Amino acid sequence: MRILFCKISSMKYYKGHCDEDVPVNGGKYVAEHGYGHEEYNFTPISIHGEPEPECLGFVEPKSNSGTRNTFHLEKIDGCANLKNEPFVEDVLVIWCATRLQGDVTVVGWYKHATVWRDLQSWTLEWNDGEEERFQNVRAKAADCTLLPVGERNRHIWSIPTAKRTKAYGFGQSMVWYPTEPKAQPFVSRLVENIDNYCGENWLDTYPNK
Repeated sequence: MRILFCKISSMKYYKGHCDEDVPVNGGKYVAEHGYGHEEYNFTPISIHGEPEPECLGFVEPKSNSGTRNTFHLEKIDGCANLKNEPFVEDVLVIWCATRLQGDVTVVGWYKHATVWRDLQSWTLEWNDGEEERFQNVRAKAADCTLLPVGERNRHIWSIPTAKRTKAYGFGQSMVWYPTEPKAQPFVSRLVENIDNYCGENWLDTYPNK
């Protein structure tokens, strides 16, 4: 199964930064600008030519020799022969964030996602103009789930770090390719929890609503 873990800034709704939803623990860019491109990761967007809304996700992969930030798609399980492909499809992307408490938890996921090697631009339209944004993960909104904030407190959504386990989990990179043999029991349990989740989905929940 193709699985990818991505760590982004911690927000409640991911419908854009606002007084009710300020991104935290998102790294240097978020600290300097007050927002990150991931702030709309769980906003269903109607795209011209597509029959149903989609979610456009962003994560900052580790730099490639200091020249550009790219995904190493060939590191995703089952994609070893796709080293030269610009994207891969049918990936379970598990979005994670470091909470104010300091622990890393799942905030949501995209099923059957397309993951691009390089950043793709898209246009965010405002009433008074447009703004260029970036994404490298995309999925149908119907395949996306954003966990309610209270649900994220549950132990079943806790995510390991390599520093803690000494064997697998997130390191310094915002991306984790879970191919370590010792990680497989954890990954299997988490996928089962995702497949069995039938609770509330905050994908259509917005601040002040």
